[in-house]
Amino acid sequence: MSTFIKEPGDWDPRWENFKPEEFKCSHCQALNIHSDIMDLLQEARGELGPLSITSGYRCGIHNAQVSKTGIEGPHTTGKAVDISVRDSQHRKQLITYFAPLVTGLGIAKSFIHVDLLNAEDGFEMRPNSWVY
Repeated sequence: MSTFIKEPGDWDPRWENFKPEEFKCSHCQALNIHSDIMDLLQEARGELGPLSITSGYRCGIHNAQVSKTGIEGPHTTGKAVDISVRDSQHRKQLITYFAPLVTGLGIAKSFIHVDLLNAEDGFEMRPNSWVY
């Protein structure tokens, strides 16, 4: 059963390569991450090796400060993360792995964005990909 993780004590041991702190909002320290995105990331970690999360959940206030998507952007849903990119080969590896598995894929020089959003989450334009 998929669910939202809102307390560090609810962290599932199967996400052994990640810590709740990596997914908390850096503005208010709230944790609100969906188990489906965590399962996807743990699987990816097993296939690709270490993954560095640069942004997980963001409260609406923080998201409006750092993103053009405002107070209701993808990161506010708990179903979106940004993953650090080491170099162009790593970026290609991440894109190749995640593209068939996610509904949102954003590509930047230093990170990729992946999400599992759909119309039920208020994101009609999915699947989608973009470049920052």
